[in-house]
Amino acid sequence: MSDEKTVEHKLEEGIGRVQDGAESLLNKAKDQAEDVTSCNKGCAALDAVRDCVADQPVIAASAAGLLGFILGAVIARKS
Repeated sequence: MSDEKTVEHKLEEGIGRVQDGAESLLNKAKDQAEDVTSCNKGCAALDAVRDCVADQPVIAASAAGLLGFILGAVIARKS
């Protein structure tokens, strides 16, 4: 029983970290978009993504891998 609760607790903790990271990314993008004077909004969004990837490389690599897998499956299915 305690193993199940431990796993559940760790899973909830991991989900919380992912949500916090996504929220942080959104807040950074909003802040940079508002503060940008010489750069357009696209540049600010790219800076926010770069910062997020630098802060959380494992999540970024996982997301990129999942996106690549899905894109590859779609392309393979069409061929």
